[in-house]
Amino acid sequence: MFNPLAYLLENISWYEPIYNIAWVLFMLYALTLPLLLLAFFKLPALRQVQPSASWRYHFQTYRYLLGATFVVFSFRLVPYWVFTDKILHFLGGGIAIALIYEYFVLNFKLESGEGLFNLSHVRASKSAHLLGNLALLILFASFFSVFSEVYEFVSKYIAGYEFDSSGIDTWADILANLGGALLGYLVLWGWKYGRRF
Repeated sequence: MFNPLAYLLENISWYEPIYNIAWVLFMLYALTLPLLLLAFFKLPALRQVQPSASWRYHFQTYRYLLGATFVVFSFRLVPYWVFTDKILHFLGGGIAIALIYEYFVLNFKLESGEGLFNLSHVRASKSAHLLGNLALLILFASFFSVFSEVYEFVSKYIAGYEFDSSGIDTWADILANLGGALLGYLVLWGWKYGRRF
């Protein structure tokens, strides 16, 4: 008989414990860092730089962050012999990044054009709106992926692990995250915005 708890315990420990910590931290900062960034831009000196929505609206859109953590957690439970590390970065990490990006689009009012980053000037054209979002997504996904890889480097260094000095693994992870984010956002954009124009 299938025991979900036994399956969870077995699959949550594919990697060394340091990787399990990384996945937990990824879920935590997916839930908390966007909140901290919103709070940062509510400081008086920064309110006009990138105006953000109200806290009430933030909690209405928090489901995007919950969705991102659910995606990360779900793909974490897929046995390693089914998906390789890069496919997990592509699907799990990429889709989570796309959802967090959409959360920022909504909460930083990128559609209305009130701040430094805005999409108001491309609203009249479906293709321009999509390309504008993809350009911002590339910047955001790159930052997010580099932040994740820096954590991995530091955690491995502290634990005394050997590194791939060629950097191929790091770049492959970043490109997998970016590719997954672009694919995930194309689906999300088509569902949310593609029919509006």
